[in-house]
Amino acid sequence: MILSTRTKESIKTALAMTIAYGIALAMDWDRPYWAGFAVAMISLATIGQSFNKAALRMIGTLMGMGVALTLIALFAQDRWPFILFLSIWIGLCTYMMAGTKRQYFWHVSAFVCAIICMDGGPDPVNAFDTAILRAQETGLGILVYSLVAIFLWPSSSRAGFEATVGKLADTQRQLYLAYLDLMNGTGDIGKAQSLKSQAIQEQAQFNQLLAAAEGDSYEVHEQRQAWRRYQGQVVELGETLERWHDSFTGLQALDVQHLLPNLSAFGDELDLRLGQIERMLANQRPAQQPTATELTLDEEATRTLPHFHKAALAIGRKQLQHLEILTRSLFNSVSDLKGFGQSIAVPDAAAPPPAPFVPDPDRIMAAFRAMLILWLAWLTLIYVNGIPGGSGVVSMAVPIGMALATMPQVSVWQLFRPAMTSVLFAGSLYIFVMPKLSSFTGLGLMIFAATFAICYLFAAPRQVLGRVLGLALFVTLISVSNEQSYNFLSVANTALMFPTIFLIIAATAYIPFSPRPERVVLRLLGRFFRSSEYLTSIMHRDPGSAPTRLERWKQAFHARELATLPQKIGTWAPHIDTSTPPSTSPEQVQSLVTSLQVLTYRMQELHEARSNPQAQQLVKELLADFRAWRLRVQQTFQRLSQDPAAGEQATFRTGLNEIMKHLEARMRDTLDKTPDGQFDDRDEENFYHLLGAYRGVSEALIEYAGSAEDIIWQHWREERFA
Repeated sequence: MILSTRTKESIKTALAMTIAYGIALAMDWDRPYWAGFAVAMISLATIGQSFNKAALRMIGTLMGMGVALTLIALFAQDRWPFILFLSIWIGLCTYMMAGTKRQYFWHVSAFVCAIICMDGGPDPVNAFDTAILRAQETGLGILVYSLVAIFLWPSSSRAGFEATVGKLADTQRQLYLAYLDLMNGTGDIGKAQSLKSQAIQEQAQFNQLLAAAEGDSYEVHEQRQAWRRYQGQVVELGETLERWHDSFTGLQALDVQHLLPNLSAFGDELDLRLGQIERMLANQRPAQQPTATELTLDEEATRTLPHFHKAALAIGRKQLQHLEILTRSLFNSVSDLKGFGQSIAVPDAAAPPPAPFVPDPDRIMAAFRAMLILWLAWLTLIYVNGIPGGSGVVSMAVPIGMALATMPQVSVWQLFRPAMTSVLFAGSLYIFVMPKLSSFTGLGLMIFAATFAICYLFAAPRQVLGRVLGLALFVTLISVSNEQSYNFLSVANTALMFPTIFLIIAATAYIPFSPRPERVVLRLLGRFFRSSEYLTSIMHRDPGSAPTRLERWKQAFHARELATLPQKIGTWAPHIDTSTPPSTSPEQVQSLVTSLQVLTYRMQELHEARSNPQAQQLVKELLADFRAWRLRVQQTFQRLSQDPAAGEQATFRTGLNEIMKHLEARMRDTLDKTPDGQFDDRDEENFYHLLGAYRGVSEALIEYAGSAEDIIWQHWREERFA
C-alpha cells in the first residue's frame, strides 16, 4: 500500500506525540503537554526544516528560562518593575522577530519567559522547577520527533533543494531572454511579468530550503559557505535583471542593435553561460567554458545622439556589462560547487563599510504593540476578579500578540473561528471520550487519532494556522496527567479566555493608526516620499565632503526606508479591498507598487552616480540647471508625501521635460565650448551615467503619476466598517 506524503507526515507527528506523552507520563513529569507542544511546533515537511526549528526552539527555551529566572530573582516582590522589565524583553524580542533572521528563536525566547514568569510567580523555587520542567519537556518532544523523523520515512531536504536550485536557474535564464527580447522590441511584457513573479517565489523557496538542507545533508553542510556565496550571487542577479529592465524606457527610441554592434553575440554568450550553469546544477559537465567578451560601442554613431540618449545608452550598457561579470562569477561558483574543476574566479567586490544602525519604524511599532498587549493582559489579570483562564490570559496573549504584531496584515478575527472550532473539538474529547479511558492504551490511541486528524485535515501550507491552533488547543484542553481529573469549567474557562485575548489584541490593532490596508498603504506612501524628499534635498552637498555622524545616520535611515518600503507596500497590496465598487483592480495596485520599485532603483542609481568622480568643469557649468531640477523634484516629493495623488502625469511630464530639454541645451553649449581632449573617456562615461540617472528619476516619477491616476484614492480614504 503506497501512502501519500500527507498521510506519512501526519502519522509521524501523531506517533511522536503519542510517544512523547507516554514517556512524560512514565517519568511522572507534570504538564506532559509541553512535550506535545514541542512535537506540534517543530513537525515540518523535511528533517532539515524540523531540525532547524527544533534547534531554535531549544535555544530559545533556554534563553527565555535565563531571562525569566533573572527577572524573578531581581523583582520577586516588586510587581510593577517586574512587569516593566518583562515588557521590555517582550518588546526587544518582537523587534528582533520582525527582522529577517531567527524569528522563531526570538518568539520562543519571549513566550517561554512569559510562561515561566506567570507560572512561577514570586516563589523562586517554584519558578526554577517550572523552568527546568519546561526545558526537560521541550527537549523530550524534540528528541522524540527527531528520532521518529529519522527512522520512519525520512525525508531529506537535499532533493527538493537541488530541484529548486535548478528551477530557479532556469527561470532566471528565461527571464533574461524575455528581457533581452523586450529591449530589442520583440518581447512579451506579460510573459516577463509572469517569469518575474515565478522567480521571486522560487527565490524564497531556495532561501528556506538551503537552511534546511544544511541541517540534514552532509554534502550541503560541508559546502555551506559556497552555497551561501551562490545564494548572494543569485539575489544580485535578480536585482541586476530588474535594474536592466527598468532602463528600457530610455532605450525605446534608439536602434540598440546598431549602437551596440555585438549585442547579439554578447547576449548569446550570456545565455550560453546561464545554460551551462543549469547543466552543471543537473550534475552534468559543462560543454564549454565562458568566453571573455565585452559589449562594444559604436562611438561614431553614438556621437550623433542627443546627450540624454547617450546617457540612457550608458546606463543600459553598464547593466549588461555587470551581467557579464555576474554570470562569470555564477559559472565559477557552480563549477566549484559541483567539482568540475577549479575555475578562474572573478575577484569579489570589496565589502562595503558597515552601515550605522538605524531603527525600523514598523518593527518599533510591532514591539510597542506587543508590549501594550502584555500590559493590558496583565492589568486585566490584576483588576478583573475571576478572569477566565487566570494567568493563562497573559501566557497566551504574548505569543499570539507577538505573531500578529509582526504580521499586521492578518486580522485577529481570522483566528477566532479556528480557535473556537479547536476548543469545541478538544473539549468534546475531554468531556465525552477521556472519562471512559482506563489505561494509556486507550489514551494513546485517542492522542494518535486526534493528532493524525488535525495534521491530515490541515496539511496544506495555507492551513498552517489551523493546524497550529488545533494541536496547541488540543494538548492544552485535554490536560493529561497521571492523576487525571475532569472538570467542565476547565473547558469553559479556556473557551471564555480566548474572546478576552482577542478583544485585547483587536483593541491594540487600532493604536495608534487604523489597520485597514488602504490606510496603511497611504501612510507608507507618505513615508516613502518623505524619505525621497530628504535624499533629494542633500544632493546639493559636495559628494567628497565628510558628513557629520548625525547626517550619516539620517541618510542611512532614509536610504533604508527607500529600499524597503516598496516591498512593505507590496505585502499590504493583496489585502486591499478590490471587491466593493468603486474599487481599484489588483493589477492597478500592483502597477503602483512596481512604479515605486522603479523609482527606488532610479534614486539609488542617482546617488551611486553622484559618488563617482565627475568632470568638474561640466558639473560647475551645469550646477544651476541641476539645482533647478533638484528643487523641482524635491517640491514634487513634498507634495506627494502629503497627498500621493497630487499632480497629473501630463503635468509632471511637461514640467520635468522642460527642465531636461533646457539641461540638454545647456550641456550641448558647454561641450561645444570645451576644447577636445580636456575630458578623458572615464570622465565622460561617469558624467553620462549621472545624466542618465537624473533622467531616470524623472521618468520614474512620471510613471508613478500615471499609475496613481488609475487609483480611486477617495475610496481608500473614506471611513467604513471593516
